[in-house]
Amino acid sequence: MKKMKTSTIIGRGLVILFLVIALLIFLLPLVWAAITSFKTVPEAYLWPPTYWPKEATWEGYINVWKFRDFGTMFRNSVIVSVISTVVCALFASFAAYGFSRFKFKGNKFVQFLFLFTQMVPAILLLLPYFIFMSKLKLINTHFSLILAYVSFSLPFCTYMLRSFIDSIPKDLDEAAMIDGANRTQILVQVIFPLALPGIAATALFGFLVAWNHYLFAMGLTTSPSMFTLPVGIASLNGEFRVAWNELMAGALIASLPALLLYVFLQKYFVQGLTSGAVKG
Repeated sequence: MKKMKTSTIIGRGLVILFLVIALLIFLLPLVWAAITSFKTVPEAYLWPPTYWPKEATWEGYINVWKFRDFGTMFRNSVIVSVISTVVCALFASFAAYGFSRFKFKGNKFVQFLFLFTQMVPAILLLLPYFIFMSKLKLINTHFSLILAYVSFSLPFCTYMLRSFIDSIPKDLDEAAMIDGANRTQILVQVIFPLALPGIAATALFGFLVAWNHYLFAMGLTTSPSMFTLPVGIASLNGEFRVAWNELMAGALIASLPALLLYVFLQKYFVQGLTSGAVKG
């Protein structure tokens, strides 16, 4: 018994040690970016590097926000990401409910087509999107980015949420029908509250896709006033010189909303993913 207790304690200790080491490895780039963002430009170029700013300054943050127009880019990212997330979560909810509750002919094939779109690299879709948006005269607008991001993330969101709704007993639908509720009322009043973790997971996924996507934002916008944060960060990489403190400050500004959302919604994200893995 004592030997089993000792081996269990040693095993747990090794697991904790491994997790701590993994955490430090994953946090190292973020910590180094934060340290570099508070350095001056000359100090950021020193070799060997300084592990703490000799003279901490907000210069990098002030420059990217004031002179690099990160305020406008941040606003564009918020507008595009929030609207894309709401639209994607709403459409995915209705589509997932339909796939889960209505067994029509070709149901599995349509779901396969949904997932097949995720196998196509985004770079192959850029030119068709650009031509399509040009025909509609939507280039350099928020709407073009919203449409691109929704269409790109909707299939996976639908599949993930469908798996979650499958775990909700159909008896609840039948009980609501007996009480006189129609399908819309069942979806809004019964399914939505129970599927909230899955909806939160799909919403978080949709937000991260829209917030971090560089390719569509670069290809479908032409003026700096419409650029999003990923494009703004890429523009900080100059041809002959890189202001590392500004680049790191911009990266941290861009990553902060996504980090905060993930911290608050991670339990829903994990729950939504694991539900989809168990019951697909």
